[in-house]
Amino acid sequence: METFRKFLADETGATPIGYGVIAADDAKAEIGAAVRHLLKHATDSARGDLVREIIAIVHDAANGLDARAVTQAPMSGVTYKAYVIDAFQRDTDKWRATVRRLDGKKIRIAFPPAVRDDATTTTDALTAEKAVELAKKAIDGGGVI
Repeated sequence: METFRKFLADETGATPIGYGVIAADDAKAEIGAAVRHLLKHATDSARGDLVREIIAIVHDAANGLDARAVTQAPMSGVTYKAYVIDAFQRDTDKWRATVRRLDGKKIRIAFPPAVRDDATTTTDALTAEKAVELAKKAIDGGGVI
């Protein structure tokens, strides 16, 4: 971290004020230098991925989440038997999965009885993988037909 701070200071002239608190203009300069550094050698396809990741980090920071935390890649489009399962994050450590049929037909849900375009797991999971596992169990157990 100290090496990165030195790089940013060299690139921007920004210096920490007080106990690590940085003035708004200096913080913006640090962010700009960091983004330029990350994108400097990126190819077109990697550049888009990096920009999306940077936007996600800024979004998380703005929402009070720890932007340094490792973010879990969402599991989307998992094909299982005649279904497609998409995991999504409702909140921190709260994942669910949506199940739909590959052929686009409606799904019959066993409990409560219903016919819908898709079904969402009703229990939160800690990870996307666990949410997908719950959806697979619902399919295997006959909860989704």
